[in-house]
Amino acid sequence: MLNSEGAMALLKIKLKELTVREKIGQTVVVLSNRAQERDKYGSLSAMMERYPVGGFFVGAEMIKDVMTGNTREQVREATRQYSEATRIPLLFASDFENGCGNMIAGTTKLPQPMALGATRSEQLAYDYGKATAMEAQQVGVNWTFSPVADLNMNRMNPITNIRALSDKPDWAIPLLRAFVRGMQEHRLAATAKHFPGDGVDYRDQHIMTTRNSLPWEEWLTNHGAMFQALIDDGVGSIMTGHIALPAYQLRTEQGGRHLPATLAEELTLKLLKHEMGFRGVVVSDALVMGGYLKWFPQDEAYVKSMQAGTDMMLWPEFSYFERMERALESGELSMERLEDAVLRILQLKQRLGLVELADDDQATDYSMVEAPEVSAEEAGLFAISTAKAVAERSLTLLNDENGLLPLSTRLIKNVLIVAICPADADFEEMDSLQAAFERRGVNAELKRNIWYEELQQREAEFDLIVFAPAVRPHRPMGPLGLSKDEASAAWSALTAGRDKTIVASFGSPYVMNDYFDMAPVRVNAYGNAPASHEAFVSAIFGEIPFAGQSPVSNL
Repeated sequence: MLNSEGAMALLKIKLKELTVREKIGQTVVVLSNRAQERDKYGSLSAMMERYPVGGFFVGAEMIKDVMTGNTREQVREATRQYSEATRIPLLFASDFENGCGNMIAGTTKLPQPMALGATRSEQLAYDYGKATAMEAQQVGVNWTFSPVADLNMNRMNPITNIRALSDKPDWAIPLLRAFVRGMQEHRLAATAKHFPGDGVDYRDQHIMTTRNSLPWEEWLTNHGAMFQALIDDGVGSIMTGHIALPAYQLRTEQGGRHLPATLAEELTLKLLKHEMGFRGVVVSDALVMGGYLKWFPQDEAYVKSMQAGTDMMLWPEFSYFERMERALESGELSMERLEDAVLRILQLKQRLGLVELADDDQATDYSMVEAPEVSAEEAGLFAISTAKAVAERSLTLLNDENGLLPLSTRLIKNVLIVAICPADADFEEMDSLQAAFERRGVNAELKRNIWYEELQQREAEFDLIVFAPAVRPHRPMGPLGLSKDEASAAWSALTAGRDKTIVASFGSPYVMNDYFDMAPVRVNAYGNAPASHEAFVSAIFGEIPFAGQSPVSNL
């Protein structure tokens, strides 16, 4: 519908005029599966009529791929079809923690957030957010579950690691603020996660509820300071984790255990919303995770999460609709709490230019984002240039004991790359590291793991040996350590050819201390993106300097 000036008019919404079913639906973010939905309901419109959800999640790397496809064209078509099937415009969310490329094929994979931390550049952090938003615009995604606003205070934590910028709040806060501005000034709502802050426990909330065990005063100056800075800057949403904060919580359940933030009114309503003054949308972490599922029967847990102050539920079953209707009818849940959640959601949609609210429903402090439309080519070029800049500025040379660097392509003709990758996908992505050497006229053999006897037999064939570990969260799920063939490769490293060996981590920086502390040359690249591979090869051949600063300690 066009307005009098010929522009597309926004749907005008008044909260009190929504049906109860529509209000409940606004609080739901579901996974996308168009084929299954059409098969079950006849059409997307019929599904949306019965379950008028507020948003869809596109792409699900850590759980499973539930879309018919995750290419740029397929996601763009999915968001278009869903938009046409609903009355109230939708939020389309994804986990764009390091650009769109980690979720959607055909878009750009930026270096991991810890690489951004190693640059310590607020301008690059802003560009990182802007690049993400520009490419998200091309596929119809308007909400990202990033940035990770956690701190790597426990090097054994299996969740944060290279997904977080640093282990120091004064290092991370300026970068996070710039990162969020870059996204939100280009029509992509940001989500700071995982409140009350991950990275202290050594356990994984996908498996069980974890704890932020910091004393209260330490929490205030660490995770608390980070979330407060982003709240003060107007971050659009905050994701609560299946994480408890015992230093603040008085109530306990089930054997003296503290509830996670996704179920705890003390943490979400009292601390986050009332004391810290957060006025945006609180979205839960996924409701399929073990740290949530083990507390209460599913339908009971849904109501408790809404009572606790959660505004949007991530991946509930559709039984959520009927359960919430019963809770409203019985008085177990108040309409006031539901309408507070819905108003926050609608205000976020207004900020994104999706709807127009009635005067008495409008937010008073956030105006609609005015971001220019960009072409796919412009977005792609900007994202590629940002990836290159972050990768080059992040490379951190930990030591070069014997002055091996810089290398010369006149002297280095044959290279052995030993990829130490627990995940098949990470090994496949090492092809771009091999290609970076070959573009310089260097023959490069890429091998996954090696045993010391083979290394001793073959080391004379090579002028350079590069051990390239790529260890990162959930690749595979479990502790961030090496086992089986990867542990054997770490055993074998440096047993031959030590004076011509470089260890370069394209993942966790902590592997250096755990497995490679005797390496004479050690480099942290913090991620397995093509831009990081190219930057590493450029740096060891002296084409660019090693400019990164380690954003974490205990290396």
